[in-house]
Amino acid sequence: MAANWASGLQVSRWAKELQSEISKGVYFSKFMGEGPGNAIHVKQMEEGKGKDVTFGFVSQLTGSAITGDSSLEGNEQSLSTYSNTVSTNQKRLAVRDTGKFTNSKVLYDFRSTSLDLLKTQYAELIDADIFSALSPTSGTHAYYRADASASVYASSDPKADLDDGDDITLADISAMKTLAQIGGAANYRMRPIRVDGDDYYVLVVHPEVAYDLFELDEFQQIQREAQVRGDSNPLFKGALGIYNGVVIHAHEGVHIGSNAGSGGNIEFARNLFMGAQAACFAESSDMFWVEKTFDYGNQLGISASKIYGVDISDYNNKDVGVIQYLSSRTNL
Repeated sequence: MAANWASGLQVSRWAKELQSEISKGVYFSKFMGEGPGNAIHVKQMEEGKGKDVTFGFVSQLTGSAITGDSSLEGNEQSLSTYSNTVSTNQKRLAVRDTGKFTNSKVLYDFRSTSLDLLKTQYAELIDADIFSALSPTSGTHAYYRADASASVYASSDPKADLDDGDDITLADISAMKTLAQIGGAANYRMRPIRVDGDDYYVLVVHPEVAYDLFELDEFQQIQREAQVRGDSNPLFKGALGIYNGVVIHAHEGVHIGSNAGSGGNIEFARNLFMGAQAACFAESSDMFWVEKTFDYGNQLGISASKIYGVDISDYNNKDVGVIQYLSSRTNL
């Protein structure tokens, strides 16, 4: 099939279609939205306004109410505000065909096929960047380490303390929910994600950790008796189940390794327990699609670019909406 070079209007249409298709393909899209009530807080960059986007966070009020006719003046509470600046960058990908003669012998359309492949690669790239932002291994962050005896909360990476058999448990899920509600040394009180008046947290585990979870008789029994809500909210789509107000998902993008424990030989995963505003995601609303010909018009090249950036919501050395849950995993 011979390639036909697109006009400016057609290029604009392909760019918009690619942007739309990428949004559908990003796994984290079910947790993303323009507002701090979403697990991934999204802000659109103002056109032509530099490369940094600032997100704000206001901690919850903790003061007591003034009763009766006692003076309120002079007893006002101060708002504790913090900011997080996300740096953006341009991410570019490109494809190039082999020429009109070769195109005439194949049964696919180069431009449509390029759209499909670029969409998939961009979606995977964005998901990988979000998983990386939520899985730091240095500095002060909130961690919860599974332990066959007694699981442990930590403010530095506890990978070296994992042992074989430190698998996911329902008690750990409940403990992380409690830590989210009351706060810890390395995390603020985490706001839940509200759906139809009900509050939920989200736990994203690696598929091999999900396998360990389904090996628990108690979890199997709970899921038989209380199935996942069947409504249209994306938060529940594809969920493994709900336990104690925590919606459990599995995704292969969760960071894993084989070098945990004191001997550096334990298979493990960095699962993510999330509430609202776990990460900040800044993006340009525009997707760029550029077509260029080579070899006197015989070959067509297509480049796509997107400007975005993502960072963990970390203010004043405390995480706002995520706890890393380190557990061992069955290596299937």
